[in-house]
Amino acid sequence: MKKINKSEPDFYKNSLKEFKPKKWGDVPNKFDIRVYMLCEEQNFQCAYTEQRIEPENSHIDHYIKQSFILQGLFKPTTIFSWNNLFASCNDEYFGAKHKDKYIKHVEYQPLINPCNESYEKHFKYSWLGDVFTDTNDAKGNNTIRIFNLNDSALVEQRRIVAHQVKIMYKQFTLKELIGIIGKFESMICYLYQQLNKLHKAQ
Repeated sequence: MKKINKSEPDFYKNSLKEFKPKKWGDVPNKFDIRVYMLCEEQNFQCAYTEQRIEPENSHIDHYIKQSFILQGLFKPTTIFSWNNLFASCNDEYFGAKHKDKYIKHVEYQPLINPCNESYEKHFKYSWLGDVFTDTNDAKGNNTIRIFNLNDSALVEQRRIVAHQVKIMYKQFTLKELIGIIGKFESMICYLYQQLNKLHKAQ
């Protein structure tokens, strides 16, 4: 889960002013919103799992669930807050949909928000594709659990990417590797740094 630098586009601001939606279903141009998020903010990666996704196979997730907002547990304007909106994969077993099934409203405080924090403070990655954190890192461990980031399907995908990083490390820069592979950017950065340390020590 990498840090996402959010920048609310003018077309979104203008649509809220023009249409004055009362609920999220009233917001127009949701496909355009996903395109903007993926292209301009997320490098076509799911905000939570960092899988490669496209506008056609993704959805807009409310990091803070709409149902919690509607219950008055969070400010009503959070529904439309740009910093509460992320493009996510559509899988039921991990990512946003898994989060929405299992999270309790009190669990947001010990949870990583990709708008505010980078993985570097919390996550480490193994060459087998696992993501892990320190035992006493409540926020890191809670995030892995809520988004089910060690689902077997994700672990297998990351394992394959880790192997690609290992064999391509000497041929490409970090930026080039991220562009070529196009997913799991945080893991690529972490493993690339580990290889750098290893080679400097030799």
